[in-house]
Amino acid sequence: MKELKMILSLSSLLTLTLLGLLVTVPQVSAATGLVCIANSSVNPSSCPSSPPSLSAPVGSSITLAVNIQGSDSLNGFDIAVQVDPSVLQPLNITVANSVVHDPRLIVAQSTDSSTGIARLAIVAEGYIIAGPVTGNLFNILYKVLSSTKGTAIVFQTGCSGTSVPSTCVTVVNGNTVDPEMVQTATFGGTATPDFTIAANPLSQTVQQGSSAKSAITVASLNGFSGTVNFSLPAMCLAIGCPSWSISPSSVFVASGGTAQATLTFTTSSNTPAMIFNVTVTGTSGSLSHSVTVSFKVVQAPTPDFSMSANPASQNVQQGSTATSMIVVTSINGFSGTVNLSSSAPPLCPSCPTWSLSPRNVTLPSGGSATSTLTFSTTTGSPTTTFVVNVTGTNGNLSHSTTSSFTIVAALTPGTVCIAPASSTSCPSTPLMAQGTVGGQLSVAVNVQNSPALNGFDILVLTDPSVLRPVSDSLNGTVLQNVFVVRNSVNSTSGLVRVAAVSQGSITTAPTTGRFFSITYNIVGTTQGTYILFPVGCSGTSNDNICVTVTNPNAPGGVDPENVLEANFTSTAPPPDFASRTSPSSLTIIRGQSASSTVTLTSLNGFTGTVTLSATITPSVKKGPGVTLTPTSLNLSPGGSDTAILTVSTNGGTQTGTYTITITATSGSLTHTTAVTVTILSRH
Repeated sequence: MKELKMILSLSSLLTLTLLGLLVTVPQVSAATGLVCIANSSVNPSSCPSSPPSLSAPVGSSITLAVNIQGSDSLNGFDIAVQVDPSVLQPLNITVANSVVHDPRLIVAQSTDSSTGIARLAIVAEGYIIAGPVTGNLFNILYKVLSSTKGTAIVFQTGCSGTSVPSTCVTVVNGNTVDPEMVQTATFGGTATPDFTIAANPLSQTVQQGSSAKSAITVASLNGFSGTVNFSLPAMCLAIGCPSWSISPSSVFVASGGTAQATLTFTTSSNTPAMIFNVTVTGTSGSLSHSVTVSFKVVQAPTPDFSMSANPASQNVQQGSTATSMIVVTSINGFSGTVNLSSSAPPLCPSCPTWSLSPRNVTLPSGGSATSTLTFSTTTGSPTTTFVVNVTGTNGNLSHSTTSSFTIVAALTPGTVCIAPASSTSCPSTPLMAQGTVGGQLSVAVNVQNSPALNGFDILVLTDPSVLRPVSDSLNGTVLQNVFVVRNSVNSTSGLVRVAAVSQGSITTAPTTGRFFSITYNIVGTTQGTYILFPVGCSGTSNDNICVTVTNPNAPGGVDPENVLEANFTSTAPPPDFASRTSPSSLTIIRGQSASSTVTLTSLNGFTGTVTLSATITPSVKKGPGVTLTPTSLNLSPGGSDTAILTVSTNGGTQTGTYTITITATSGSLTHTTAVTVTILSRH
């Protein structure tokens, strides 16, 4: 502690020097103050006249204040409080209300649940608190573990160089230790049963003609159990005075529990605009507690309505129309009919026109109603911005909103197409793709001569019994910094959907390039099937076709596009046959023989005679003998047949490993298979 006292002094002086704020306090005879332990709710910043006896129920928490009273000037302290940890367990230390305020340096802070010691060392940075000093130094939160009575709450002893001899209480003033006295406390276990009363909310605003409620909660304290009766102040009897009531008028509170009642505050349309305080008193025997609820009565706002346009601004292509929804909304309970009118369109042959439908709307209280503003252009309408002002009136109430329409030149549609996989543009006529069952087909979904774009959402559909999609790829896509919004390949339905957007960029018109590619397995034959863009979508680039190319600068954010689909035909693979051997390897002891079965199978309707021959490598003078029986097989469509390969040896056959190649030939078709033969000597 002596060492820490020096740290406090030096730390303070060092901090003051660094800040250029070193304070010199005239040395006068020091006043002896009092450092005490108090109940923070009773003595939050002063010392009680005598050592307090504190209490709280087991399982609850209690906050103790370490205060100082009448002390000489100070700029820091180091204090340790000790209590039996089996009775009170220190949890944490707070300095929110400390006389040593910010800026300050906490040198040491600890709570030890094993020793029951809570310690705080703190120093002011750049200032000294002039004496006499009275106030809170810090608070300690404890958890009550036991109801043992007479437990001492003291300051730790065994420290030297402190404000109180042999006691760990040090209060410093620069380089000087202030002399202090100490006052401790005791903890007495379970407190007297009681209750608390609270309101939520404690204060609120009420419009004239409305009512408000506050929940009154009674909570058991220290094991209290019983009935609490409520009483309210008398109400004024003048015209317009508010009224108040509480329900129920009494509640039963179980030990450790809570009970609730509702305070209702009611006003009329002529209740004066002022604050009314209603005190709710709860009584149980000799116990009585109160809470005051504040109600601020304010003038009810005048019923009104508001207007808005959605969208408030948009682009319109020459020769097109656009709509904006005019929304009228009730405010403060307004209800009634609002008549709508718009500014007049300009008078010229190619100028746009606009109209409202309906021209009056009826609003329910708290509701809304809409009218549609339709803006129509011609192919010759000037490319400029027109602002339409829409006014709504009801009696002396009038409000307006505007909707802005910018006429832009009509965009020339591009083309989105199904193209060969090697292409990045669109063919002049629909692609006629071909393939063979068992193979694959890859196509590209491209765009050509499109207006500027920054994304797409495209669906491609095939007959999955012919073309079954297996994957797609955005490699080589025309988009930059691409972000994939959606990517799905459904081999059951044959539907592929890819949606992607370019992050932070837009292409330059006219745009030609690849969007994405699709790979299909060819699983069926057909004289003709489509690779198409399905229909049934809305807000797209072409009527209801599911092709959407986005452009933030286009009307509605979508480019117009033509579409070009593809046709696909497939054929069955040519007739063929397959050959295999079983087993494919033989091990023979010299002087013995072994055989392998050669199986030929018709593929794709093959029919005909297949000739078999066998060759052996290496070719040596005393190699094994090889025979095939039979040397030709007749295959019918979808059928199979077998021959036997026999390998024979004698006592003079050369040992080693041989490869026998069986060649099957039918016209231009030739297939080979092999058998590995290992000849071993007899042991």
